[in-house]
Amino acid sequence: MNEGLIAGRYAQALLQYATEHKADTDLYGMMKVLADCYTALPNLQDFFGNRTIEIEKRKALFTNLFPEYAPHSIHVLSDFLDLLIRQKREHIMQSVALQYVEKYREHNGILYGVLTTTFPPDEELLVKVKKALQPDSPEKVELEWKEDKDLIGGFTLSVGMKEWDASLKTRLHQVKKSYGLT
Repeated sequence: MNEGLIAGRYAQALLQYATEHKADTDLYGMMKVLADCYTALPNLQDFFGNRTIEIEKRKALFTNLFPEYAPHSIHVLSDFLDLLIRQKREHIMQSVALQYVEKYREHNGILYGVLTTTFPPDEELLVKVKKALQPDSPEKVELEWKEDKDLIGGFTLSVGMKEWDASLKTRLHQVKKSYGLT
């Protein structure tokens, strides 16, 4: 069976379990961090899946990352890690984390986008972008900011499959192209 499909089912079950235990929002934050950890630490999957290491030590690798979260939320995460380990599905944890984030956003009507600029945007700009994207509920827009000095100025904004490019880099490229300079 397709691992993405399996991970999606685990992510859906985790969302349902976390929601029942009023830990879904905490798990959302945790899963974003876990997904980033897998990207930053390529050996993480090998460690978590290493069955020669005690189960509690493998679980602690993740549960100890979140001292600021409520104990009941850590318990939900711990229960889920137990399930993955029992089912010998540790290798799908990264995919589960990514899919949980997507399912949580979908379930809660959160619109996610990536705003790329040459400098950090101020709060006023972020509020304007959120209102432009979702005028009725800008609080349900989650924007990630990325820096790209190559843009020279302006911005790019990606939301789902849509992308807006209002960067000087693109404008200059279009001018060069129109004069046959590229």
